[in-house]
Amino acid sequence: MFNALAHKIRRKIIVMVGNQGSVTYTDLTKLGLEPGTLYHHLDILVKSEAAILIQGKNKQYSLTDLGEAALSVISQGEDQTSWTIREHNTSGTIPKKIADYVGMKPLTIRIQRDPWRFVIEVILFLSVYGYLASEVALLPFLLFFLEGTFISGITIIAALASWIITYLLVEILSMIILKKREPSRGLFMAIPLAFVPHFLIELLWYIAPASAPFTGWPLTIVLTGIISWSTYILTVAVARAKKVRLSRAAMITLIITNLNLFLLALITGF
Repeated sequence: MFNALAHKIRRKIIVMVGNQGSVTYTDLTKLGLEPGTLYHHLDILVKSEAAILIQGKNKQYSLTDLGEAALSVISQGEDQTSWTIREHNTSGTIPKKIADYVGMKPLTIRIQRDPWRFVIEVILFLSVYGYLASEVALLPFLLFFLEGTFISGITIIAALASWIITYLLVEILSMIILKKREPSRGLFMAIPLAFVPHFLIELLWYIAPASAPFTGWPLTIVLTGIISWSTYILTVAVARAKKVRLSRAAMITLIITNLNLFLLALITGF
């Protein structure tokens, strides 16, 4: 089925047959294709082991059961179709596997499949994340930190608030940019994964305080890496939850990151 969906011409043929129930070759010529091109794509749809179309004795084409499933995927929109094909075609490559683990995709999938199962773990993680922030003189601020000494209660609340506010920003931007209006519980519970890089740097500074005071270009490299990693994890979570390409999900996360930078500059400027 994925091979059939991989080309836009075949998707057009599937939609036309699905909408009309059955069509003749003459009907399909209305798609404006050269005869050779049309026959090529029909052969793929009819003669493959997993046939999408079947041709009856009356020479009319109709959808098989698998064809109906393909039409259902197409009907969910171009983003859904492209996302499904890409997931299938690249899932086994080594670079894809590395990118998946860096983006914490396996854990994202587990959380998004059964989000409420991980409520306690998420709250516990954010509480520890917030507590460690107070121990190393930081305050969680969405995808960034503010420097300063705060009691642990404040930093824990800040960590929880960063989770909720980040989720709300993602949903609002998804409605505006991606036209995805259905809120995602799975996305809500997966957002805290974006704070894992921050948690690790806090843990490093807590265990080895001597590593915290370094400044200059080493600090810049570390912080840039942390923010980039965090943004990528968030992008993977958005792409999975909204079933869009990473490039489209990145539009959302980059806006949030830049908004975060703007607010951070505004606050520290006073």
